[in-house]
Amino acid sequence: MIARIAVLLVLALGAAAPVIADWNPTRPLKLVVPFAPGGQPDLVARALAQPLSKALGQPVVVENRPGAGGNIGTEAVARAAPDGYTLLLGTNVPLVVNPALTKTRYDPLTELAAVTLIGTSPSLIAVRSDSNIRSIADLVSVAKARPAGLNFGSVGVGSVSQLSMELLNRREGLHMVHIPYNGGAPAVAALIAGDIDVLSINPTSLIAHVESGRLRLLAQTSETRSVFIHDVPTLAELGYRRYDVRVWMVVMAPAGTPVAAIERLHAELARIIRDPAMKATLWDRQWIDPVAATPQATSLLIRGELRSWARSGIALDAE
Repeated sequence: MIARIAVLLVLALGAAAPVIADWNPTRPLKLVVPFAPGGQPDLVARALAQPLSKALGQPVVVENRPGAGGNIGTEAVARAAPDGYTLLLGTNVPLVVNPALTKTRYDPLTELAAVTLIGTSPSLIAVRSDSNIRSIADLVSVAKARPAGLNFGSVGVGSVSQLSMELLNRREGLHMVHIPYNGGAPAVAALIAGDIDVLSINPTSLIAHVESGRLRLLAQTSETRSVFIHDVPTLAELGYRRYDVRVWMVVMAPAGTPVAAIERLHAELARIIRDPAMKATLWDRQWIDPVAATPQATSLLIRGELRSWARSGIALDAE
């Protein structure tokens, strides 16, 4: 939530050139994605797997283990042998949101080890282009004026899509009603159809509809503007200080994985993430700001966001 990712960027970019540690795998690696195929984490995992396989000299197999908001796949990696051969492509939902706001059968701080922060992506708050809501100030004003309140959609309970709006509810004392959908496509379709009033969702789901004139963007949910989105203000710029809710993706390993393996994996992934070819084939298309932060900086991010969400006062229920 209050990610302070700018600090992580300084830590990541200011570090010395990575040293390739003396760890050489002798059999295939598994990269677990705790979500279904086709989503952004899955696309990122598959884009990283091929060059990582080439760098390590061993196949890197992507395995999708969806369920329980990412908890099933995350727990599987936490329980795996700590030998460097099982990795997690994780996001903030199973790593900080679920442990902070619900109950999980794993502890991300003690049962998982950070390898690298891959990158971040904000949500964008959007309304229909024919809506009388033209700004966040309008949204707040209308929500306060309507006794029944407005409704907002999301891609699912516990998602960043939901939480970015729940935080706005709490900050402004609003009562906008959450309506979850099973993914981005139905949520955007509901907004266009008028079934919901407002939606916070990742840029790739919205941009085509904004460009076609059907939707209007109100704000980014990040503290600083994404490098890809220059003309949309952030909520922080609009007066919501320390409001920083974005999707971030990391690579994790089971706790106890040898330091040499962590260092080698981080060094190779950092090089891949910063490769200009990745910028053209992945980051620009998925609207992800690449980071490649160190394991230490990534661990600080997770610890800080766990604390922030636990203090947020937001409660998740099985809607």
